[in-house]
Amino acid sequence: MTEPATSRIDDACATANRRVHVITYGCQMNVYDSRRIVQVLGAEGWVETADPAMADLILVNSCSVRDRPEKKILGTLSRLLPLKEAHPGLRFGVCGCVAQQHGDALLDKVPYIDLVFGPDRIADLPAILASTGKGLRQSRTTLDAPADYTFLDVDPSVETGATSFLTIMKGCDRFCAYCIVPYVRGRQVSKPADRVLAEVTSLVAVGVREVTLLGQNVNAYGKDRPGETDFPSLLSRIAGVPGLRRVRFVTSHPADADDRLLDLFGTLPALAEFLHLPVQSGSDSVLARMRRGYTAAQYLERLARVRRAAPDIALSTDFIVGFPGETDEEFEATLRLVEEARFDSMFSFKYSSRPGTLAAQTRDDVPEARKAERLARLQTLQDGISRERLARFLGREEEVLIEGPSRDTRQGGRGKAILEMQGRTRTNLTVNIATDVPIGEARGRLARVRIDEILVHSLRGTVLAWEAA
Repeated sequence: MTEPATSRIDDACATANRRVHVITYGCQMNVYDSRRIVQVLGAEGWVETADPAMADLILVNSCSVRDRPEKKILGTLSRLLPLKEAHPGLRFGVCGCVAQQHGDALLDKVPYIDLVFGPDRIADLPAILASTGKGLRQSRTTLDAPADYTFLDVDPSVETGATSFLTIMKGCDRFCAYCIVPYVRGRQVSKPADRVLAEVTSLVAVGVREVTLLGQNVNAYGKDRPGETDFPSLLSRIAGVPGLRRVRFVTSHPADADDRLLDLFGTLPALAEFLHLPVQSGSDSVLARMRRGYTAAQYLERLARVRRAAPDIALSTDFIVGFPGETDEEFEATLRLVEEARFDSMFSFKYSSRPGTLAAQTRDDVPEARKAERLARLQTLQDGISRERLARFLGREEEVLIEGPSRDTRQGGRGKAILEMQGRTRTNLTVNIATDVPIGEARGRLARVRIDEILVHSLRGTVLAWEAA
């Protein structure tokens, strides 16, 4: 039910019982930033709500790596506009990389947006809201210089599950030709290692059992802090935090995935056997135009190295099809690489020009129809490989970390719905499990699960044994 307009307080300084609803699109970094937004507002008396109809502030946090999330923002706010029309005190805001990229232009384009702020300005949100509460529309998208950037403290009380994301660096120094990240997130800044360790420890103290370390190029961590902890050393230290059962990381750049890092998959028990290593193309000439800094053969050698360390590791990647100048022969090289690599999963996209990037200076000369045809071929090929890779789990026993209730239900006898819980394997596969154990007791625990059924992109299994609580 929609909250009566009379219950809303227009004075931004009077924040008691005010509610914020945050909608997040895009990468894990945006999910992490959304939790920091909730954290910053919580210190000012705001309460998070899952119901936009109950909100006094609705924020849409989205990336701009590709154009689809940008389009989602306007569609989402347009859909929610009747709430704002019914409650004039309700404010709309846009944040994340899209906000950083477009800034004031978003306010000009969309008259019902009240505030726009970039990733570096999350800490300024209370001040921004105070200004918008006085009837002013605000856009703040200044990027801090690397020497001036300060990471927000992590308040573990805003983390609500057995798994958590943790940013350990921001920005990127790679400047790949198609990528807008260095322009909207800035240059690389690594969080001090001792602080990362303290934050992991604080998360474990509130029940987090798996931490995913985040960075635009996470395995370049420390390269901006010569003489200090590098990424393999940081991983080794984190893996030793008492009570932490698993650690993962995204996203990696192949040129920075050195032997020391890849070999850790065979020596660190807490390092989960899953690696997302974006390749983007199988053609050396396209990779050169993308400024990726490696060849297809060098990339495949990285996969071979990590598979020697952890033979059952699950590998995920990214591809862009239709990069400017991509020929049929260059695309065929991508298909050959996929056949050889045997990825478990893939994220693949049609090239879309990002303003300000090097590639944007080149004519986008691959027709949309050809991009679509190439994308369909690539995804069809990968779908078959993914099914083959999934099939190996049937009948196996897997360690599953229980995260919460399943999003799905299935029908039992006499049409009765069977409630399931959901968890993940060390290889990052979702497993649905029917069990009589209350979810409150199961969340955050490890279970030994027999895999009974292979689904389209997930598994279903039966608990054989629980780890002691």
